[in-house]
Amino acid sequence: MVLIGCGSSKPQATIDASTIVPEVVKEEKAPNPEGLRHFMDGQLLMNQGDFAMAIIEFQQALNLDPNVGAIHTAIAECYWNLGKPELSEKHLTMALKADPNDEQALQMVADQFILQKKYDAAQGPFESLHKLNPEDTRYIIALAELQKVKQNYAEAMNLYLKAFELEPERFELLETAGRFAIRVGDEKKAKNIFKDLTISNPNESHYLGLFIDLVSRLKLFDEGETLIHELNQKHGPAPERNAQLGLLLYRKGDIKQASDLLESSIEQAPKNPNYYFSLFDIYMDNQKIIKAAELGDKLIANFPEDWRGYYSRSLVFMDQKNPQAVIDLLAPVADPFQKVFSIQYLLGLSHNQLKQYPSAEKYYTHALTLRPESKNIMHSLAILYDEIDQFDKSDKIYLKLIDADSSDSQAFNNYAYSLVERNVELNRALNFAKKAIALEPENASYLDTIGWIYFKLDDLKKAKSYLEASVKIADDNAVVLEHLGDVFMKANQPLDAKEFYKRALELDSNNERLKDKVSLE
Repeated sequence: MVLIGCGSSKPQATIDASTIVPEVVKEEKAPNPEGLRHFMDGQLLMNQGDFAMAIIEFQQALNLDPNVGAIHTAIAECYWNLGKPELSEKHLTMALKADPNDEQALQMVADQFILQKKYDAAQGPFESLHKLNPEDTRYIIALAELQKVKQNYAEAMNLYLKAFELEPERFELLETAGRFAIRVGDEKKAKNIFKDLTISNPNESHYLGLFIDLVSRLKLFDEGETLIHELNQKHGPAPERNAQLGLLLYRKGDIKQASDLLESSIEQAPKNPNYYFSLFDIYMDNQKIIKAAELGDKLIANFPEDWRGYYSRSLVFMDQKNPQAVIDLLAPVADPFQKVFSIQYLLGLSHNQLKQYPSAEKYYTHALTLRPESKNIMHSLAILYDEIDQFDKSDKIYLKLIDADSSDSQAFNNYAYSLVERNVELNRALNFAKKAIALEPENASYLDTIGWIYFKLDDLKKAKSYLEASVKIADDNAVVLEHLGDVFMKANQPLDAKEFYKRALELDSNNERLKDKVSLE
């Protein structure tokens, strides 16, 4: 929250005596000489930090000049610095009663309300200050920040635009308005704002980046291309503009030209890692895995202090289903990047895939300390605890997820599956499974879960119905095929059961349990 810089926001600040005399003159009578002496003595004591003694002097001045609001303002500042906000507010009220347009008192009361987080109360003083000084952007910005606190982002945006009109050289005001426009979903206004900022500041790459993102969302690709060509023509070609043009063309669907432009940007500015990452994303999205791997290696070699290079190279290994390579790459840099969530999470994920559960738990837990509300980590940890039969821990996580978000279908489904696999609380598991299905009725995994619960409840008709629906959506899951085989076997249809067991074994050829089921006569 913006403070306007009055004494109350700076405990050792004092009131300039030169601001007081005009107040006395406004009353068209000379100040009492003795009262003025007490006032100046009080000012001296304030400068020395002796606020208690300063109040005594100011009270003496007030006895001699009872209608001078500036004396109340000085007393209010002393009480504020002594940690007595109620008495400070009382004297500020008196000062404003004596002169409703006392700017110093208005500034102090506004700042004190802000420091006490009484944002609604601060609105009035700031509005009065703005009315008294309509061209002072400090008060407009303060009012905008109050609207931000109230989450009235549209009004905050308009106020920042108003402030920018008064100070058109302060581009940060226009940028803030643009970000509020994005926040309220007015992408066209935001696009126009960042276009203006880009034209006025052609070397500020983040303005151009935001503009390109916005024209991409709005599918106004031609407008983005035109602006970049105009900027290049006026200011000369620049690697950053070519890189942004590459991103725009990629989003437009021109992969070849996009790649060429980004490769050219890297050649012209090899020390800018952002060009590498943009090109890496294009390679990964289009399954150019070898090129992505080569670029990942270059990132690590050229920018060894940038965690994103290691992360990017790890994504290639993950795509190649090589978790051990991820561990070999990331484990040596786990400590230097111990505060990087993505590095810790990938290490946990890779160890988990190799069933190295203690190590997986270690990295998952550390990642959770970095992002305590990460659903991905909580889900991963819950599944891990299910795997190692630490059900008290997994249950606790599932319940936390469900309590935090009643639309978390994955939490409902996974908790239901955990219970049915333990063969406990089947009715409770069914209730959770029904909630998951209600949220995602076409999810093959959720259909399998509820079908498996009905199987355990001996309702073979419903079990068969849900499991067949699951297989119809996705027929490449060995577990679901085995479950359906178990239903047919329990229904005394062994030939049908064997067919599903065989299909499951084709997908999971090392599964000894399936081998036994297929070999049964």
